[in-house]
Amino acid sequence: MKTFFLVLATISATICLASEPSNTLIFNTQDFRPFTYLQNGEVTGPATSIVKLACETARIDCRFHLMEWPTAIKEAKAGQAHGLFVVGWNEDRNQWLYYSLPIIRGEYGFFTNVQTPDEPKTLTEYQHHNVGVYGPSNLANSLQKIQKAMPSMRISMFEDDSTAFQQLSEGKLDSVYSNRDVGYAMIRELGLSNLRYSMHQKQLNYYIGFMKEYTPRKLVNRFNHALKVIFRDGQAQKILSAHQLEPIMTSQSNSSDLLQTNVAATAP
Repeated sequence: MKTFFLVLATISATICLASEPSNTLIFNTQDFRPFTYLQNGEVTGPATSIVKLACETARIDCRFHLMEWPTAIKEAKAGQAHGLFVVGWNEDRNQWLYYSLPIIRGEYGFFTNVQTPDEPKTLTEYQHHNVGVYGPSNLANSLQKIQKAMPSMRISMFEDDSTAFQQLSEGKLDSVYSNRDVGYAMIRELGLSNLRYSMHQKQLNYYIGFMKEYTPRKLVNRFNHALKVIFRDGQAQKILSAHQLEPIMTSQSNSSDLLQTNVAATAP
């Protein structure tokens, strides 16, 4: 009888533990300089620092893994990670991701070679270009939408940013469509001196995404609340400003006003 009650107590405790939300978040990210990268074997970068600070503020145990982006997504969809960062919003991702508050403002645009005789300043001037882009990606999707309006534009898609920028430097491409900050970081890393940012095309927000299927709603809400706190007290802005990145939220921002109508600040 004693053994029966001991087993029953063990089963009850197991059920209670299973019903409690986990206090751990596992994040997958990629080498996406200047936002996230590996340094001395540790995942770092300003976006990583913001996620770590939010985790500390929310008292959530967070772990980080850096890998190729397709692998990062595949593992998250298989339940091996709760979160992905940084991510842009799109219709497909909205089906399987909860979104954090927006943390970084970025922009997409065109880089060209300084030896181009006339620097293109309007979108129509790119219509006959062979444009390099990293993809498949949200970035490539954006360029393909432009191409639909300008069918004479050719797109050369690359598995990494460095190849695209190297080929632009060597005159093998007419332009590269890229995140502005990523482009500048790539130019510095490759030591290229003959490239320039020629035209802003669109602005976008970057978020942290959480797998709807595997991440407890309460945990996402706690994380988002912590994000509000670190932006409200200015800690997050200091991290971004130190890397010449533009925060979306300021200490005076009303975070609820910053959300797109189809992006959840907290899990519903």
